Amino acid sequence: MKSRTLKVNKGFAITTGAAVALLALTVSPDAAERNNLLLASAQQGDCDRLAGSPYDQQRNGDFAPVNIADIGNQAVQACRIAFDTTGNPRFAYQLGRALNSVDQPDQAMSAYSTAVKDGYAAAMVNYGMLMGRLGDDKAEFAYYQQAADNGNTLAAYNLGVAYRDGLGTQPDVDKALQWFEKAAADGDDTAAFNIGAIYDEGQLLEADDQTAIAWYDLAAQRGNTDAMINLGIMYETGEGITANAEKAAEMYRQAAEKGDMFGATKYMQFQELGVVPDPNQQGVEGVSSLVLKQGDVEAPAKIGSEI
Repeated sequence: MKSRTLKVNKGFAITTGAAVALLALTVSPDAAERNNLLLASAQQGDCDRLAGSPYDQQRNGDFAPVNIADIGNQAVQACRIAFDTTGNPRFAYQLGRALNSVDQPDQAMSAYSTAVKDGYAAAMVNYGMLMGRLGDDKAEFAYYQQAADNGNTLAAYNLGVAYRDGLGTQPDVDKALQWFEKAAADGDDTAAFNIGAIYDEGQLLEADDQTAIAWYDLAAQRGNTDAMINLGIMYETGEGITANAEKAAEMYRQAAEKGDMFGATKYMQFQELGVVPDPNQQGVEGVSSLVLKQGDVEAPAKIGSEI
């Protein structure tokens, strides 16, 4: 019987000439360049896959967006290589997100700054937030304005907060509503909730329950948990709407399913009261209208969460 070693040695003897030729090919400049291009292309895809932002309208739509808290260490290297080989500001922005996620804010700010210089809107938002953390509210506001003018939804929401609260600018409820409405039109449920709160509370302008109802309804339909809770309270108490215990319980159930502990507690109370006889019963369909009871839930006051 021939040994396994003999077979291997024989194979090398036959292919020696071919092996030399192949070795020469792999170290040629053209082959090296091709290998570098393949590596760069793979890293670009990895950067988009690992660090694309849900707040970036210019992200690569071939991949699902990633929340900043879910970005891993692998994204740093992928995005660094992707940017170094292309100079694309999207990769600089995503590198900033990756660096921020691993607690390197100074390097993240540098990466964001690079993308900002190339006019990348999503980077302007994150850079503005970091400027705000450094105490420069006016610079923060200016970057939000620039990004919002370029169509970024998170920037539009943040501008609404800034005009409502006087962050880096004079308070202006009309402009706050304008930018909240822009963000809501782009699908932002929290912006819709904030509009409802402004009309409901009656502090920044005259209260308008019907307008508040419409915006709260929109926010709830989009999955906003605060709106669901407030719907439940309104149906429970009959504040601005006909009291309906079953619809109140349904709103609490929906909020509970999204992890809201207050909603879960209230739904259990309604079960104990017999309002919901079957825990597995499907809730009532549709919501005709809603209104927030002032003081029940504080309207979101913070700038958007992306950094």
